[in-house]
Amino acid sequence: MQMSRHASRAPVGACITVMFLLFNSLDAAGQSGASQSDDPLLSRLIEEALEKNPAVIAAQEAAAAARFRPPQAGSLPNPMFVTEYTNDGLSPSLGSQDMTTLAFMWGQELPYAGKRGLRADALARAADQADQQLERVKLSVAAAVKRAYYDLLLSRDLLGLIGEQQEIWRQTEGVVRARYAVGRGAQPDVLRAQVEVVRIERLLVEQEAEAEIRVAQLNQLLDRPAGTPLATGARLALSPIDEGLDQTLQRLEALSPEMKSAALGVARSELGIALAQKEFKPDFLVQGGYMNRGGLDPMWVAGLGISVPLYRERLKSGLAEAQADSRSNERLSDWVRLMLRFRTEERLAQLEAMERIAVLYAGGVIPQDRLSVDATMSSYQTGQTPFVSVLETLATLYNDLATHLQILANYEKIRASLEEASLEETSSLSMGGLAFPSAGGGMTTTGTMDGDAGSAGSGGMSNR
Repeated sequence: MQMSRHASRAPVGACITVMFLLFNSLDAAGQSGASQSDDPLLSRLIEEALEKNPAVIAAQEAAAAARFRPPQAGSLPNPMFVTEYTNDGLSPSLGSQDMTTLAFMWGQELPYAGKRGLRADALARAADQADQQLERVKLSVAAAVKRAYYDLLLSRDLLGLIGEQQEIWRQTEGVVRARYAVGRGAQPDVLRAQVEVVRIERLLVEQEAEAEIRVAQLNQLLDRPAGTPLATGARLALSPIDEGLDQTLQRLEALSPEMKSAALGVARSELGIALAQKEFKPDFLVQGGYMNRGGLDPMWVAGLGISVPLYRERLKSGLAEAQADSRSNERLSDWVRLMLRFRTEERLAQLEAMERIAVLYAGGVIPQDRLSVDATMSSYQTGQTPFVSVLETLATLYNDLATHLQILANYEKIRASLEEASLEETSSLSMGGLAFPSAGGGMTTTGTMDGDAGSAGSGGMSNR
């Protein structure tokens, strides 16, 4: 009987030793990692995406096209050349009749002074707005790369976590089988431990697929060939923001393409008002011509035409439209500023909450979980605790570890949306991590918190 006790305790002791080693590795993983600013691989991925992403290239070409419009609007209308033959009589009479001429006429429209410049300036502001659309695409692509990258880190960290739990379950199965072999355990405990090992296999397959999807998403954003691998040694880690609300708002207002575009819209509408006022002024037409009369003396003609702005109602309506457009753009600028402030406050509040929760998990919840597992395993070794308690404590530990990883990933994804300065509405962001098998045979669940991206399976250009 004494030998049986040693035989049952030895596997348990080995299991606990392995668990302590794994816990130490998890501690190290939670304390090391790269933030957005000091991860060289992430920086290179963003640079490559900004260089190769088709959406960025399309926006660059659209901005370049807009730059060709102001010179067109600022140039004079094309001159008109006309050849005209006038015959006096029924039979050709050039050179014999005074009124028979072969005329070469020329005409040039001359808009009132300042109209061409105003049209060119208005389109120059529109080209500036196209540049801001390009900046928005760049910011969105960069944020999408960050979110996909941190989703990939989350998937790979969860894979490591699942592998460690898999090893723990195998060790636990050995303990249960050894206890059953010496008559100190029950057969249902052995079967239950084997079931949990199979459940972990399923989670492993799911998370491997998730990691492959994240790599595929990055390849899509970077326009890389399908199946291009991505190796990284980075781990998820908390890198708090040390910037206050006022500083962040000031920086994002200077960065926001929507803020700049709204200001350009106000300037463009003011030019539109000035141009509408100029439309009350007449335009001119200069004409000239040479008329050949065969053997007779040639003739020439010169003329000056003027377009009389008689239809004042149309011009007044154009001016009223320009003034209304100016007021609209001014209000739009105010709305953009208020919306940017709200989104910034919202995301900073989310980041602060997630930071506090992450610290709570790392410094309180998870250490307590480990103590609970240690105490439960020791009690189970002496027969004071049923096997279901071991399952419950292990499931709780690994769900909390996975939740902590999910919080770290979501923190970085919301931070990416903050740096994107997007005005888009935020979506539901999971605060939980991977669901591990619970002692009751089901899956544990976690809560949610508003944020800017989905769970580990989300990602893309729309964030926000």
